[in-house]
Amino acid sequence: MTTLLLFTDLDGTLLDHHSYDFQPAEAALRSLKTFGIPCIINTSKTFVELISLRQALEHQDPFIVENGSAVYIPKHLALRSDDALEDCGDFWRKSFGPHRDQLIALTNDKQNSFQFTRFSDMTCQELMSITGLNEENATQAMQRDFSEPMLWVDSDSALNVLRAELAPFDVQIQKGGRFAHLMGKECDKAHAMMWLKGLYQKQSNSNSNIHTIALGDGENDIGMLRQADVPVVIRSPAHTPPKVPNRSDAWLTESCGPEGWAQAVNVWLKQHGFVDKNNT
Repeated sequence: MTTLLLFTDLDGTLLDHHSYDFQPAEAALRSLKTFGIPCIINTSKTFVELISLRQALEHQDPFIVENGSAVYIPKHLALRSDDALEDCGDFWRKSFGPHRDQLIALTNDKQNSFQFTRFSDMTCQELMSITGLNEENATQAMQRDFSEPMLWVDSDSALNVLRAELAPFDVQIQKGGRFAHLMGKECDKAHAMMWLKGLYQKQSNSNSNIHTIALGDGENDIGMLRQADVPVVIRSPAHTPPKVPNRSDAWLTESCGPEGWAQAVNVWLKQHGFVDKNNT
């Protein structure tokens, strides 16, 4: 028996890089629901952002926020963990990193040596101007719990220097499609993905084969892509596709964003014998 799991980034992947639209992927999303295949969001976005977006997507599966900082499991699912989970209303939460306040404190004196602007340094209007988000969505994006995004305008070599300075404090920096993200050392999309995969393994049985596909477009998706059985790099209109080390089998979509996402998902479903006649 094989259980299929899909893990996906949002911005520039399931959502269009510029407009945040997901319409080209709607039919493929319906196919996943038809066949009972979990579509697990694995994003740099916040819990608050995901609540409203999940309603638009009609999403009922677990989701991972702030680049692997925490996993939220809807209570209606039969997923159980031996780890202690936090009660967050309709969800159980497993967190992996320090609170945002600690990350801000560690970088308060770094702006004298490096060129960057943190979310905590920006006004809502400034973030709206940078991202194109409306006021409501920009406000939600600023409500973070475990990570601190930075608009990095310095060099890549300078970013590596800052990484080295923060490493003794168990803090890392992951570069996404638009921002560099400060977070705890244990916060990682791949780590959160594998933890959640383990829960699905327990839910089925030890003999079940868990087969995963992961889709992403940024540097912060590389770890997730490397751990997946099928890694899919979504082509971006804004940057060159990230390389997935030691994975010569990685897919690269022809189309960008949600159109490329849908094409890859449909190919993957057909490979496993799933053909949705309503997905045209």
